[in-house]
Amino acid sequence: MVIGGNNLKKRGKSSLFPSLQPVDMSDVLGKEFSNIDIGQDLGTLHTSTAEKRFLRTYTAADLMSLVTKVGLEEHLSKQGLSGIFVTTDLDQNGVNYMKLYWKKEKPENILFDLRLSETKFVPDKRFFEDPEKVMAYDMILIEWLSAQNPLTQFDGGKPQLPGQSRPGLGVLRYCFDMMYIVAREVIKDGFLDIPDHFHGAVMYSKKFKFFDPAHEGVLRALMRDLKDYPLYDISWGIMTGTIIEEYKNEPQPYDPSEQIFYVSERMKSYFHSGKYRSTYNKYYRRKKFRFEYDLMVSKRDEILRTKDIREL
Repeated sequence: MVIGGNNLKKRGKSSLFPSLQPVDMSDVLGKEFSNIDIGQDLGTLHTSTAEKRFLRTYTAADLMSLVTKVGLEEHLSKQGLSGIFVTTDLDQNGVNYMKLYWKKEKPENILFDLRLSETKFVPDKRFFEDPEKVMAYDMILIEWLSAQNPLTQFDGGKPQLPGQSRPGLGVLRYCFDMMYIVAREVIKDGFLDIPDHFHGAVMYSKKFKFFDPAHEGVLRALMRDLKDYPLYDISWGIMTGTIIEEYKNEPQPYDPSEQIFYVSERMKSYFHSGKYRSTYNKYYRRKKFRFEYDLMVSKRDEILRTKDIREL
């Protein structure tokens, strides 16, 4: 996940996370797959038949209507970004592309870039109260999500986060609204993301929960203990190993794992189960953190002397 000009690539995540299983490609691409022409732009699949619909359901016009329905078009217009439109595409890997442009279809005018694929999520049996009743969930995997404002620059009031190339648009809540509608209409259990950066997990935590209750407990405990610090500093604290878990007296690492925005009742029941809640509470209550802030600043300055923040 990325908000604010970050470019987070999810291709290849399935090979790193065995719980993710790709759906059958012929099922994703349908009959169109038998009549394709690979264009000169590597990675783009062109069909000579019907329009390739986003998640096999939505045309570009449908998605533009959704952008208007959730209030995103009005939100952008208030920032001086009127005259927006949507384009869609589908590549040979089954990745669905939705891009929201301002005025003209050119790279510097992309406001919102969303790439999704369909996946089966098969968690380890240790997460379930009954190990013999493991669920296989039908999920929409967020391969890439970025939003950027071409009219603004970073300033002291909202500093640049690691991996961020341009300021964001403040669109996360509209994204969540669209996700909920889409997941319900295409009959999925929910959305799944694996944030590369800790700050991404925090931003998503307004609607997403880690499937692993221990990870969720750690995240919420960190947010509790460091509530007086801005996200910018906390993100750097994780990266520099200067946020210390008190019991072990060791730096708290960030371990990327599946973060879920659940929609279906069967997935909701997992997050409301006694096993999930008890494990979450154990970690949330036990974990305590301190921030060695001055050391973080020193390490951050040292890193930025040799590295571009956009590449972190």
